[in-house]
Amino acid sequence: MDSDTSHFSFIRTSKTYLPQYDVLLEKVNAYSEWPTFILQDKVNVKYWEDLYVEFPLYQFFLVDGQEVVGNGNCVPLSLTAAELDNLPAEGWDWALERAFLDRQAGKTPNVLCALQIGVNPAYQGKGISNTLVRFMKAIAKEQQVDSFILPIRPNRKYQYPLQQMEDYIMWKNEDGWPFDPWIRTHCKNGATLVKVCSKAMFVEGSVQEWEQWTNRSFQSSGNYVIDFALNPIEIDIEKNIGRYIEPNVWMKYALD
Repeated sequence: MDSDTSHFSFIRTSKTYLPQYDVLLEKVNAYSEWPTFILQDKVNVKYWEDLYVEFPLYQFFLVDGQEVVGNGNCVPLSLTAAELDNLPAEGWDWALERAFLDRQAGKTPNVLCALQIGVNPAYQGKGISNTLVRFMKAIAKEQQVDSFILPIRPNRKYQYPLQQMEDYIMWKNEDGWPFDPWIRTHCKNGATLVKVCSKAMFVEGSVQEWEQWTNRSFQSSGNYVIDFALNPIEIDIEKNIGRYIEPNVWMKYALD
């Protein structure tokens, strides 16, 4: 159930005053629940920090006084009707990189793509995610785009890493809503499932790097189930390489 958030306020970044947001970003990083290995995604490493400079109107914080309650990150895209109807398997990686490429090409955006929503654990269970989603929809309308899409990371899928995402997204709870809480949140806010993006994120590193990222030992080649990974990772001892391919789910909001 939504709590009273009328005394909360939204802060959006800007090129001019970016340094003052370092404290807010530090607070977000303190409560962020992204696993270490995910942050090694090469597209993330290349582009993420520039989001706040290149797309300031699309990054925001929800604050309660000096406390950061939640945050969100979006990017504008320029897509043809055919591209919008056939969203790619690469999902999150594709969306983040495409935003920068579109900007470099001087294209006019017509689609908003959400990248993430974060909620401070101290405020979870109070409907904050609904407030953040509504603000993203408001940004889409403000920027006069035609569509609002998002490649989401179902937040319970890591508990079922051996299940195919295509099967998992069809699971229901006792009330007939999607079993996964994050999918369910978006559906209740009016989003529809589009398709699985099976290669949403890609992380590659040496065996030693994977051992550091996961605090695990990998001494034989094979597939491993690790904490907070949606799929098993693949370790190849002879080639000294580990790979992780993460599936996400494309969803879409109507803006009318």
